[in-house]
Amino acid sequence: MSMLQDWRAGPEAVDLERGVPYSFLIGREAHSPGVIRDAQGVVRWRYDIQPRRSSYSPLNLLARPVWVVSDVDGREALRVRRAGRFPLRFEMIENGVSVGTIRRRGLLRNRYTVDFPSGPSWTIHLPLFTVYFGGVSSAGEKVWILVGPPKLQWNLFFQSGAADARLLSALAFIHREWWCYA
Repeated sequence: MSMLQDWRAGPEAVDLERGVPYSFLIGREAHSPGVIRDAQGVVRWRYDIQPRRSSYSPLNLLARPVWVVSDVDGREALRVRRAGRFPLRFEMIENGVSVGTIRRRGLLRNRYTVDFPSGPSWTIHLPLFTVYFGGVSSAGEKVWILVGPPKLQWNLFFQSGAADARLLSALAFIHREWWCYA
């Protein structure tokens, strides 16, 4: 089985014991803020767009809003801004420094890569017409993603040690892109 499809097998027993679950939840409106929750359902981070406007706004053709992640106290942790159109590319910025890129691969908007200069890169697959998908890193770590119950929610399960704030933020950004623009 290729490394890109390893996530399809599902987590093994050792992954279930040591893995780390998270969930993302976006409000009902396309421009609504969202939250990242840990295994106990505690909100760890919040995310929103600035300026807040509809996904269908004609202004998005000129420049998409900046996507901002903040901690529970409201302090900004990370920003994501569009860095290129063809292919669609976004830059992750932390304290004014670029810490990673998110690229959409393919015309169907169903594959993304997340690259970190100081860590492994990730390929996330979002197959069409399914609620179960995942991703794999260049180091072989995996994440499994289940949509729902509403489409506004993603439930994630990471292999032990695979999740960090930057990766969670990148995946939450991909969730919002998938919800608003797919």
